[in-house]
Amino acid sequence: MQYDTSIDKSDLLPPLPALSNTVLFSLVAAKMLLHVPGLFRYGYFRDELYFLDCARHLDWGYVDCAPLVAAYAKIALVLGGSLPSLRVLSMFAGAAMVTLTVLLARQLGGGAFAQTLAGLGIIIAPVHLMVDSILSMNAFEPLFWMCCVLIVIRIIRGGDPRLWILFGVLAGLGLENKHSTLFFGAAVAVAVVATPLRRELARPWIWLGAAVAMAIFLPNLIWQWQNGFPTIEDLQSVRAIGKNVELAPIPFLLQQMLMMHPGNLPVWLVGL
Repeated sequence: MQYDTSIDKSDLLPPLPALSNTVLFSLVAAKMLLHVPGLFRYGYFRDELYFLDCARHLDWGYVDCAPLVAAYAKIALVLGGSLPSLRVLSMFAGAAMVTLTVLLARQLGGGAFAQTLAGLGIIIAPVHLMVDSILSMNAFEPLFWMCCVLIVIRIIRGGDPRLWILFGVLAGLGLENKHSTLFFGAAVAVAVVATPLRRELARPWIWLGAAVAMAIFLPNLIWQWQNGFPTIEDLQSVRAIGKNVELAPIPFLLQQMLMMHPGNLPVWLVGL
């Protein structure tokens, strides 16, 4: 059976501006140079020690994290287990995130200035300066999300709907990296249903993509079921002891502004 892989081109985005390779390479180089000192100067962060121990006991799940972070740590052990080998993957993830940010700005119609502004916004964000300096699943989470967004935009622009299968692969890996990818998946589902993109629901590819994502996530889901869903129990315990600080809306927004750098606030406001 053959399926029509064409897409309605009546609502395509305008033609893409040029990609500024000079901007891209400069921003990526700056991002990596910022993190080179952190490969050697600072001792182990406590979470890194835990991830290294998880790497010595590889499994399809852990009480408080998805399994991929242990695989990252295992790579570090294979490379010798030194601080640079432990953190270099996060540094590369940060550089890839800058690249994806520039590509997303271009996909949304941004020229060289917009691409530069978007990339700089990521580079100066304190939260990314921190998580990209240590081994953490949080360094990789944005990569999976942003790759999925790029695929959705590509489909909107008339790309092959079979790209939903690649979306499913990345979403599944994102779930194996961090369970909060479920929230991203829910947001995409709402966006599909609430926009003209819902025409994709009449084709098989989006459903195949969802099936692929579920298949990749299934080993961890089975592990959770076999062990009584310890991650949910851990989250409940963390909330019960008050470890996570609950903020009112205004303090929460102020915290987000500080985490992403106040200099990014004008970009946020213009974007909204």
